[in-house]
Amino acid sequence: MTHSRAQRLTSRVIVPGIVVLAGLSLTLWALTVGTVAGGQPSIEATRYATPAMTPTPAPPTLVWPVAAPGPVPAEADLTAALAAISTEGAGTVAWAVVNPWDDQRLTSQDGDGLMVPASTLKLITSAAALQIYGAEHRFATRVVSSADGIILVGGGDPDLTEQPASGYPARASLVDLADRTAAALAAAGTTSVALGYDDTLFAGPTWNEAWEDGDDAWTSPTSALWMDKGLTNGGRSTTPAADAAAEFADLLRQRGLTVNSVNATPAAADAAVVAEVNSPPLRTIIEECLLASDNDVAEVLFRHVGRAQGGDGSIVAAQQSIQTVATELGLWTEGMVIRDGSGLSYDNQVTPAVIARAIGLGFRDPAYRALVTGLPVAGGVGTLGLSWRYDEPSEVAARGVVRAKTGTLTSVHTLGGFVQTRSGAFLAFSVTSHDGTDAGARDWLDRATAALASL
Repeated sequence: MTHSRAQRLTSRVIVPGIVVLAGLSLTLWALTVGTVAGGQPSIEATRYATPAMTPTPAPPTLVWPVAAPGPVPAEADLTAALAAISTEGAGTVAWAVVNPWDDQRLTSQDGDGLMVPASTLKLITSAAALQIYGAEHRFATRVVSSADGIILVGGGDPDLTEQPASGYPARASLVDLADRTAAALAAAGTTSVALGYDDTLFAGPTWNEAWEDGDDAWTSPTSALWMDKGLTNGGRSTTPAADAAAEFADLLRQRGLTVNSVNATPAAADAAVVAEVNSPPLRTIIEECLLASDNDVAEVLFRHVGRAQGGDGSIVAAQQSIQTVATELGLWTEGMVIRDGSGLSYDNQVTPAVIARAIGLGFRDPAYRALVTGLPVAGGVGTLGLSWRYDEPSEVAARGVVRAKTGTLTSVHTLGGFVQTRSGAFLAFSVTSHDGTDAGARDWLDRATAALASL
């Protein structure tokens, strides 16, 4: 079956404002956010304290709420609230709501049914990466010695940039790596080198056969070595590793070194390290991936999952490993299918209940907290901060209190996240709409989650 990508909303979203999760007053979130269309505050002033806007980017901080800060709504009330939402234009809808503190199902409609998750699949990819590597893990990009020079070795840093950037988070850059490499070579008296590059951390093809024609608009070929996620002035590079190596060679020349050649060259496992730069911690990478629904980052993390238990980082290894890891986390049920890390493929099949449980995992275990601290904020920032989300009177109760990962493909619209109800309870949810219109599906998702916020 062929699907148009014209209306997919998985591209990066740049939204003004910075979200800072700060201390709690009783059980209320304190948020610094941007504004929604029309300049209206994006949170309810009567429910939230709003500090002054932070003038420079700052890392999110959060004092986590205590378990069960308010009474959990009854199953009948939850079911009635969701069932009362008109499904006109929404096609087939399903939902699952769980108590994130004890993983108990509170209500569902076809919550165990297999459905295309779209980008909410990034929650499972992220959970698996956190399970394998830990929240504080950093991915290193190294320059190592070779017989006739040096080799640039990709370590699968999804956020490696060409130029250094100020602000939060501090990312690794080729410029910084060139500075350190040139200094080390100068100290050793080396003025001329051959430059190799090694992107073999991830084996196999760079393009997933589960993707369709046109998906190259939404993700670059996945590589363990790239700069700026393979994005160039001309679009997306088909040779991101070679491009990064060519740029690195130019940077070395600008620092007075002679670079005789640039070739793909595998590095020896025991090669001496000349210089290195490191990514932000994995938790930060995941927070940014979820906030912006970054396909490129998710696919790199998927390949890292494929390195688990001696895997080679290939697509096949990742597909096999993610089932094993998700099963260990309680995020796998019979019949599920995961073909990629970003959710671009229509072949993916996941249940709403599993998505909701992934959110609960972030509540119960600090090791997985990035699964919730990175979620977009309704009416605030990220992919839920768009002006046409939560813009109707029946939806405004969700602003600032619904935080959810969006998922959008043609004929597929999903949300997976959490909400604090008016009673003070926290609910983890997954709501899905398949085969509806874009407007009808979005309205149902926004109204359904707003209804949960109003309980």
